[in-house]
Amino acid sequence: MVGYALNKNGILVDAQFSLHAQDEIFKCIFCDRPLFYKQAHYRTRKETSFWVCGHFFHNVNTDEAQEIEIDCISNKFISTRNESAAHKHAKSRAKNILDATIQTYFKHDKFESLQELQYPGRRTDIAVVNKKSAGFLNYEIQTSPTNLNSITTRVEKDKNNYVGATIYAIGEISRQGSTDKWGNGVGGLGTTQAVLLDSWLRAYGIAQDIQKVATYHEITQFQDTRTGFIYVERKDIYGDIQFNLHKLISGHSQISDVTTDTTAEIIYQALLEHEKLRKDPIIFDMSFTGNPSISNMNDTVEQLDGDDDNTKRYETPLAKLDLDFLDNLKLPCQTHQGDIGVAIEIDIDTHRAKIVLLGQSIEDYQWINFEDIFVAEADFIAITSTCKKTELEKEEDNTSWLKIIHKEQIPYNTLNPIKDFNQEIASRVQRLKIGDRCTWIGAPDWWNPKGEEINDIDEGGKVRLAYDGRYIPREEVILIEFVD
Repeated sequence: MVGYALNKNGILVDAQFSLHAQDEIFKCIFCDRPLFYKQAHYRTRKETSFWVCGHFFHNVNTDEAQEIEIDCISNKFISTRNESAAHKHAKSRAKNILDATIQTYFKHDKFESLQELQYPGRRTDIAVVNKKSAGFLNYEIQTSPTNLNSITTRVEKDKNNYVGATIYAIGEISRQGSTDKWGNGVGGLGTTQAVLLDSWLRAYGIAQDIQKVATYHEITQFQDTRTGFIYVERKDIYGDIQFNLHKLISGHSQISDVTTDTTAEIIYQALLEHEKLRKDPIIFDMSFTGNPSISNMNDTVEQLDGDDDNTKRYETPLAKLDLDFLDNLKLPCQTHQGDIGVAIEIDIDTHRAKIVLLGQSIEDYQWINFEDIFVAEADFIAITSTCKKTELEKEEDNTSWLKIIHKEQIPYNTLNPIKDFNQEIASRVQRLKIGDRCTWIGAPDWWNPKGEEINDIDEGGKVRLAYDGRYIPREEVILIEFVD
């Protein structure tokens, strides 16, 4: 698969975020051979369906799996194959919290969280859908540079699709460390992402951030075999992430842990807003129409706006790579301003690279300094197969006399976002209707364990059970989900 190509006008385009004619022929910016376009689609392999992103390929009418047979440097790139492992991990952790929340508080509503749900106009990282498969809450992992206007545009699209809330979890990909270590994962906020979070919070009143969490403290003892001297190295091992919830209250930001309890209230508020939008839609002119349940790629066009799906986690400054192996290389890259492109020529003498950015003509290239260009170290390693060897050679003189004599990992107590059922939370977020069977807090021991049906709910939300005529405050009512 090839992620980027030059169209007939010499413009660099991304296969995933623009629709192209199936018979249009493109040119590979890496090898100059013709490329062909394939739209995003679902494939089934061994009875398992999975999503294949839009992509270019060298052989017409050839299965994606056979693309590696083509002798082109683009087939070795890791960054253009799929979303980054760090982004995928963050998305998985967020989905786990959503799933646990649904299981704890909304099981009877038959809600479900789905990854990569396709709406008319855009695709979301995670969507919570109701039993009719209509999405009412979108959840996005945003770890690449973008601006408030671009994500505001996505929220407007979501409102057009009756989505009650769009929650952004904003983090940052570390630009330090080796790609085979977890230290290169999501977590922490640099200046750019911190400004984005603050802008989003002030515009919408709620946001989340993503922080790396140290799960172990590692103590390693080394012994110098020449002198017998023992060195002790202490370091934290970052093996997980944590989400923090920011709410703007009376102009001040209040921060709390993201747990199943806080997520339950977010789901509930999104559902209420979804129902309001269904009754009184807010229509933004986004130049598309359609039903929110449509998942046909012909109905979707996503512009390049800095979304995480079209920024491939280019985390390593070009200046930090071994210059001896950069000569004659072409690499996908990201500039310090967050723009995606391809380095088509690298000048080792001046420490600059000729960059063609997505959406621009190959004739409108820019010369950019190495320190302002970031690439995927995995791409570089895959092409040269020398980075690790070089690192070991550099370390050999210093480490050959050291041996590890003891290593210990001390676990930290980290936040568990999955909380037990909380009746107070449930009273605020669970929906009751006439016919539901309920009991209440403080019901006598002789009370029917299967509960009684609700026969009325007054304007204030108080509930009357069929047993007698007394109205019970909603916060005291306990829903009985299953009756044998």
